[in-house]
Amino acid sequence: MALHPDTKPAKEGLDIPSGDIQVVARVVQLLRLLGEAGTIDLVSAAQELAVGKSTAHRYLASMENHGLLQRRNRNQYEFGPLLAELGTLALSRLGVVNLARPIMERVSLQVRHTVVLTIWNGHCPVVAQVHEDGSRTAHVSVKIGSRLRAGTAQDCVFRAFQSESFHRPYRSGPADPVQEQVSGLDEVRRTGVAIRSSASEGVRAVAVPIRDASGMVVAALAVVGVTVLVPEEDDSDVVMVLREGAQAINQALKASVESSAD
Repeated sequence: MALHPDTKPAKEGLDIPSGDIQVVARVVQLLRLLGEAGTIDLVSAAQELAVGKSTAHRYLASMENHGLLQRRNRNQYEFGPLLAELGTLALSRLGVVNLARPIMERVSLQVRHTVVLTIWNGHCPVVAQVHEDGSRTAHVSVKIGSRLRAGTAQDCVFRAFQSESFHRPYRSGPADPVQEQVSGLDEVRRTGVAIRSSASEGVRAVAVPIRDASGMVVAALAVVGVTVLVPEEDDSDVVMVLREGAQAINQALKASVESSAD
């Protein structure tokens, strides 16, 4: 079979359908390599594609520009924010939102506060589902689709457990514009719960991670209420109920995967 002068043979083991666009196939090659290795650099990209370093650099630079990759350091790339966003959206469509809804209602009835499910969109936490409490005169309303700022309880959950998720939402260092706003992440990792208050808004949120069948953090479940009504202790009844709710969602996700495999 004759090859176009600019076309190199496909790497052994990679099935590229006839008529497939070469650039797309190469991008897929690099993403598969990244999925296996966790990071990718110029040398490994060039070897994977069987091309020169200048060609590999163009692929990496273009993928970074479009959000498919982001730099971990000067020489290494990792999954970018677009992939994190698309992966999170796919997760939500695979059932985490639907599975969480009845459990959120149960948690809300027990603690008498608004319960919020948050996912990561590649840049920040986004509210995916809300069960609003109406049993108290004073309660908190949260809109679905709201983007949460850095330093919120949900944000701290994603930040604290980023090494156990499919994304790297933050790069620490002096250039990190939000680094000084977030503290206490070691405590969040130790206790498994983030508790944060806003004095200006009079609101306190308590958040815990939600994990999929493989143990990866895919969402955060939070109780949000008026500061004076939400305990700030990490062993309160609210925290206990919230943890039970998160565990129930974890089990529901695991059961959903197992039933799909049957």
